Amino acid sequence: MIKTYQITLFLILFVNHLLSSDIREFEVGLNVSSLKTRGYTEIKCLNSEFLLSEWSDYKKCNKKKNNLHYLSFEYDDKYAFNENFEGTQVAGHPVTINIGIEESGRIKEINVITDDKAPFYFKKQAHLFWMRVYSKYGSSGWKCKNYEKANNHLIINRKYVNKSCFKKSNNKKIYYHTQLYFINNKEKDSLVSKTTMKISLIESKG
Repeated sequence: MIKTYQITLFLILFVNHLLSSDIREFEVGLNVSSLKTRGYTEIKCLNSEFLLSEWSDYKKCNKKKNNLHYLSFEYDDKYAFNENFEGTQVAGHPVTINIGIEESGRIKEINVITDDKAPFYFKKQAHLFWMRVYSKYGSSGWKCKNYEKANNHLIINRKYVNKSCFKKSNNKKIYYHTQLYFINNKEKDSLVSKTTMKISLIESKG
């Protein structure tokens, strides 16, 4: 009985910890020195095959024009406690993730993109990732822009989806862009169904 209670308590605390941060234990404003590599693999400089041993090796990655070092990574399936946590997923959606790190080691950006290489079942649902963003950061206070349909975009189910939204919450700016349409024809390979999310740290004034 005691062991069951302890396991239940651990799971509650673990889930609460996930909910308190932006993605798992990653949160803008956090210093990468506090992150553990256990549970993650393929830690690399973004768009590179250069593997890193530790998060603190971020300075080995060239800075982008915005003065940030970017690292990509994957979840390590060895530490998945059930099949729902296998693969690099956020709220059940296969994704790619990268983080932008300042020279000081502080996380300035977290970028999450639904994975175009995921099986077609998941790709069809990828445009719905915005709903998970709402459930995490709340449904109010968003400012949105709907984009005009391009000539080669074909509507699905009488609705054209190509919209970006953002909101500010405390010291964060949360942005997402969701898309759902076909390009040129309605073949499977022509489907565009994806969501991009960016969480940015807002610097305090004064």
